[in-house]
Amino acid sequence: MKLLLHQAIAGESSLYLLRSKLRAVSQRMGFGDSRREHMELVCHEIVTNQAKYAGGHGLVQIWEQRDPDPSLHLFALDYGPGIANLPAALEDGYTSGGTLGKGLGTVRRLADRHDFYTLPQGMATKAPWHGMAIWAQFCLHKSAQPVGPQIGRYLRAYQDDIHNGDRICLEMGDRQQVRWLHLDGLGHGQEAAESTEGACETFAHSADVQLALARLSDHLQGTRGAVAMACEIDLAAEQGQICGVGDMAAYLLLNGTRRSITFAPGVLGHAHRHTDSVAFEFPPHALLLTASDGIRRSWEANDLPGLWRTHPQLIAFFLGEVVGRNNDDRSLLAIRHNTSGDQGG
Repeated sequence: MKLLLHQAIAGESSLYLLRSKLRAVSQRMGFGDSRREHMELVCHEIVTNQAKYAGGHGLVQIWEQRDPDPSLHLFALDYGPGIANLPAALEDGYTSGGTLGKGLGTVRRLADRHDFYTLPQGMATKAPWHGMAIWAQFCLHKSAQPVGPQIGRYLRAYQDDIHNGDRICLEMGDRQQVRWLHLDGLGHGQEAAESTEGACETFAHSADVQLALARLSDHLQGTRGAVAMACEIDLAAEQGQICGVGDMAAYLLLNGTRRSITFAPGVLGHAHRHTDSVAFEFPPHALLLTASDGIRRSWEANDLPGLWRTHPQLIAFFLGEVVGRNNDDRSLLAIRHNTSGDQGG
């Protein structure tokens, strides 16, 4: 997952740069003419709505996903008043501004996967945000989605550098067994990124997640080092395990409550006392987040009502921007136990 463009929306003139980038990226990725036209229409409606209702306090991002499903993502976030009746706003013909009222309906019709989140101003007094968030994904190869987990990823380097010391190495298996390594190389920039090179290969050759961290610590000797989590979930057994060292965090959200998982201090490749291992239940609809210290920990589940029912990719983009720190690399993975086969939209 790579951020290609972060564009503040000051008015409809912001469309020019967005359209130019969309055309270049979608053509390079191999999308056909009609699909590229759909992207531009969705982008136009998003920007038009932000310019009209958010007073220039918004942004649109273009992300490229390369694996396992090559696709292009649009993510829009504004700090406007929000929408009091989102279901009504998703229907064609709904408008509060005297227009044709096709904006959000266009997103829903044309994107392969999508989701929306809104928090009207004043609804949640402790919330760090109010406004509207929109996620739209366009897949290069359309295919039926098998039953399996819904997954969202967010990786953004400090000052949008080309080097990112945070990494997420994801292994899907048969879609009932999911494993991933989430690590943060100390510091940021090129040295932090170089210190974590080869970590994914080390993880791939370790069948046990606890053993994976021990091998990773050996691999990182002589480098800056890293803090990390190794996670595995068995969806059929509805069980999971997470092992970690250092300043990383995980959050298990279930039935409206948030359980925080933190780890003993230390640095892989250097001194650390032990590897903490935590087993947990992961029933249908459970949501697990793993995050580097580039994501603030000050939020509570009740601060953002309704967010946790949205697609994990929207959750990852949203939290990365709203509670992410601007002085470090940022990374987050969100995974939900999904039994319906609906992957969003």
